[in-house]
Amino acid sequence: MTNNQSGESLILRRNFPPCLCAQCGDSVPEARMPSNSVAPAAPPVRRVAPPSEPYRPSSVGERVFDVRSGRWAAFMGWQQGLAFLRPVGGGVEWETEARWITDSEL
Repeated sequence: MTNNQSGESLILRRNFPPCLCAQCGDSVPEARMPSNSVAPAAPPVRRVAPPSEPYRPSSVGERVFDVRSGRWAAFMGWQQGLAFLRPVGGGVEWETEARWITDSEL
């Protein structure tokens, strides 16, 4: 990959160091990046039973525990029977069924 006008490598212009490993040898570091470093995977779904008495949060921002993912979250709202939760420290929102929510860690 070169720029026709200046002849310099696009990789060098983008400040990617050339890959010098024996496996690649093609100087294209981003072509060999594993996909999990670009987009991290969702947390694994735990194999647990839903709580016997699910908790129904009433106010936005209320702290709840998602049994299925095993994480504490801030309740963001309801939509079509699903609860939308966000990590307590901030981050990407996720959705879960109401039956997986409780107010205490199991």
